[in-house]
Amino acid sequence: MAVRQLTREQLEEWDLPGAWADDAPEVLHREQIDTRRWASVNELVFRAPDDGKTYRVYYDEGLTEMQDDTDPWDYEAVVDAEEVERVEVTTFEWRKVAG
Repeated sequence: MAVRQLTREQLEEWDLPGAWADDAPEVLHREQIDTRRWASVNELVFRAPDDGKTYRVYYDEGLTEMQDDTDPWDYEAVVDAEEVERVEVTTFEWRKVAG
């Protein structure tokens, strides 16, 4: 598994995790994957503008206005970004039999 370490400064320059700026990286997937008492844990998949590779990072987001100062990167100096690729996955589910 290829892991790239991104600095907080690099993530801020790329406007992550928000990615609302016009020159922000292409966000391919964003999903809340867990919650804690005051914050949600989110998965973000994006295409890095400098090397064109796709990476996944995890970040925190405050759940109320009282947690607006939640640090998305949990006060870490560097964030591990896993290189990922999109793959097709077949799943099954159980459905009620008609009739």
